[in-house]
Amino acid sequence: MKQNLLRQIPSFFSMLLFPFFAHALDTGVSYAIFSAEGKPYVEVSLEIAAGSVNYQHLDSSRMQASVEVLILIKQGDKVVNYEKYVLNSPEVQSPESLLDVKRFMVPNGEYTLEVSTKDVHDPANTDQFQTPLNVQISDGLYLSEIVLLRDFRPEDGESPFHKNGFFLEPLPFAFYDRAALTLAFYAEIYHTKADFPNGQYSLRYVIERELGNEKKEQVNTATQRKRASDVDLIIAPMDIGKLPSGNYVLNIEVRSTTNELLTSRSIQFQRSNPFLQVTDAELTEELISHQFVQDMNEEQLRYALRAISPVVLGSESEILRNILLQGSELKSMRAFLFRHFAQQNPNSPELAYSLYMETARAVDEKFNTGFRHGFESDRGRIYMRYGTPDDIVHVEDDPSAPPYEIWIYYNFPKTKQQNVKFLFYSQSLAEDFTLLHSTARGEINNPRWEVELYKRNAPNQIDGDNYHDGTQMQSNVGRNARTYFTDY
Repeated sequence: MKQNLLRQIPSFFSMLLFPFFAHALDTGVSYAIFSAEGKPYVEVSLEIAAGSVNYQHLDSSRMQASVEVLILIKQGDKVVNYEKYVLNSPEVQSPESLLDVKRFMVPNGEYTLEVSTKDVHDPANTDQFQTPLNVQISDGLYLSEIVLLRDFRPEDGESPFHKNGFFLEPLPFAFYDRAALTLAFYAEIYHTKADFPNGQYSLRYVIERELGNEKKEQVNTATQRKRASDVDLIIAPMDIGKLPSGNYVLNIEVRSTTNELLTSRSIQFQRSNPFLQVTDAELTEELISHQFVQDMNEEQLRYALRAISPVVLGSESEILRNILLQGSELKSMRAFLFRHFAQQNPNSPELAYSLYMETARAVDEKFNTGFRHGFESDRGRIYMRYGTPDDIVHVEDDPSAPPYEIWIYYNFPKTKQQNVKFLFYSQSLAEDFTLLHSTARGEINNPRWEVELYKRNAPNQIDGDNYHDGTQMQSNVGRNARTYFTDY
């Protein structure tokens, strides 16, 4: 597959902030050569950028764009195959890119592929694409060009995007924006039975980052064992969620069982991941003004910032505290809140915010006492920081102790511990519980927690003769806190 360009990566946030800034018709073209029943054909994928074509309103809620497309396959001055048609967008509420796939039967040979596009609603708005086309499918081992995909799924259908039992949505611009977590691709291999008489071979997928001066850095690899057949389909996803913005190359290698490289294909693509390592200097007012935090008022910002306080640690915690004390400094509030969720999910900070706040509101409601938000209570803070406990022991009938709870986490990845426990108690017999003791590293660890728990109702029943240093209480009816804490 080839593209009409390897476009320059847009300035840091231009593509993010102004997705419909283009005025000239912007057409992405990619192609790949396949074979059907021994006859080669060219598959041409088109994408018209949403912001480059004129959408006409059909009524108050629907709009549509139309583009005249001419695809020519020429040998010298002779046209050997072509199609001219009008590509209409779906009827939509806001502009969307137009996407299409066409297939042309052509024998082996040297050709030129030409694609012309024209905005039906603005005939002066046009785009042109031209590239040499070499169709040479032999009887030996053959790996087709790579088709980059925006989406795929097993599905039968009659649309241009359905092929060999799959729905395949191509990505002609070869550009994965910040929302993309996965790179997917499609290719075909022919005649492997003849080249692999033992019926086995392997595929190796490699993503390399282009560093400049023809230098590359390998950033991701995967392998797949295959069984030889007449036509082998290659459909595979690769994780690109943590790839920084830049130019990349995807390589597919066909290798023997002894790891001999037999044939390969490569395709370039671009990745935009602007929030992966965003710095304070890049959090400009212009950037923030186009993010989800911009529409939040002071009350909403304060609530969200207080909701994340349980999970903001170290120096960041002090910065957050100062921001909340500064008064109505909305710029600082928005910048801090956006940066926090951009760090949690660079590909979709707003989604990370929505999911977190859904939990925060539920925790606020469950643990709210009227004096502070539920997520600011000790139980709320532990819940927000470590998640749902695997088990809870709630005790209200211990005659010598106030109500208390023991939370148990069987697996505790935050500190790589097992069977971690937290003990909360209600000192004032109110609903709000205070954290008294925990076995989690970094949390309150009180060796005398049992003495503290029972000191109000049984101050003189410490086990042993050392009142000041004793850590356990004498056994008594209903006094089960240590048993619960130790045995669960």
